[in-house]
Amino acid sequence: MDIDRRMVLGGLAAGAIATQVSAAGTAGTSPASRMRTFMLMRGALDEKLISSWMSANYYGVVDDRMEPLFDVVAAVFARYRRLPDGSFEGVSGELAWFVDKDNGKALDRYRNPYTGEMVDVPTGGLSPSKIMFMPDLSMRLSRSVPGMEFAHEVLGPVSRGNDLWLTERSRSSFTVPGQAKPMRYSESNIFKAKRSAIEARGATRVTSDVSFTNVVSWRPWLKMGDHAGHLTATGAGQHTSSFDMFPPAWIEATRARQPEVLKDPASMLAPLWDAR
Repeated sequence: MDIDRRMVLGGLAAGAIATQVSAAGTAGTSPASRMRTFMLMRGALDEKLISSWMSANYYGVVDDRMEPLFDVVAAVFARYRRLPDGSFEGVSGELAWFVDKDNGKALDRYRNPYTGEMVDVPTGGLSPSKIMFMPDLSMRLSRSVPGMEFAHEVLGPVSRGNDLWLTERSRSSFTVPGQAKPMRYSESNIFKAKRSAIEARGATRVTSDVSFTNVVSWRPWLKMGDHAGHLTATGAGQHTSSFDMFPPAWIEATRARQPEVLKDPASMLAPLWDAR
């Protein structure tokens, strides 16, 4: 489902970026240092594959009551290249599995506790797509999504001792065929990394711990119709991680259903990454 992952981080020129990267600099608040800090924590300054994961618990919210429903385990693979104008072009793809909240097994069918109906559970995530991080530090999708509205911002960096945080949050709405109301999705990600790693001379990427929260309309596959309420999820993950740290439930489901992703995750991105 095409949602968003937009970013903002103050403006800069290509020459300023190159100077900042080569000089290492500090994780400060100037446009160039914010861009460098964000790309290190959320993307990368090199063109190698990034592997990241997330594990979250989903709840239904009706009349202010939260009801645990199911969990989700997700992996995102991405690559970035710097363009001559100082922008960054990225290719990113996500593979996610909705899993049973009690045993962690990937779900094919799920009994909706609100309606009692058994519903088919799809594979989650986002198909590989291109994104652009512009010199003015906005984010653009490679293709427009008709009827989509969104707002996006990045807060920080905030530093305490050797820890540094950035918060990325977004709100979007878009039409879904067959649904009278638009689908709404709001998300907040808080990235935490070591300041010393960000300020290291020659650094091209750092590992960031991520705290995740979203609020989203009922997923269409739940077949909730006009039932009042919505979904929310809370979770945690790691950006720029190794397979050793990935959730076992994601590894198990992917090995059984899409083993080629474990063998060569970069192949997911290759058609778009190689296309100029």
